[in-house]
Amino acid sequence: MCLAETNEVCHVATNMPATQTSVFRGFRASYAVDGSRNTDIYDNSCAHTGNETNPWLVVDLGIPLTITGVHFTNRGDDLVSGT
Repeated sequence: MCLAETNEVCHVATNMPATQTSVFRGFRASYAVDGSRNTDIYDNSCAHTGNETNPWLVVDLGIPLTITGVHFTNRGDDLVSGT
């Protein structure tokens, strides 16, 4: 169990509902919170928005929480972006 008193890293966003401003080639927000650390977008393991000025991702954690840090991992492939 992840408890603040133990100073554990809590992955509270894993498998929680997520949305993003747009979906590029089917790479939906749920891929960002599926628990996979795979950086290959072609393995359906990365979220990706369309070409936008201010893209965003929202995760519903279900309850109010104090968040002390967020970790994002960029994809590790060479997908050519576009619309």
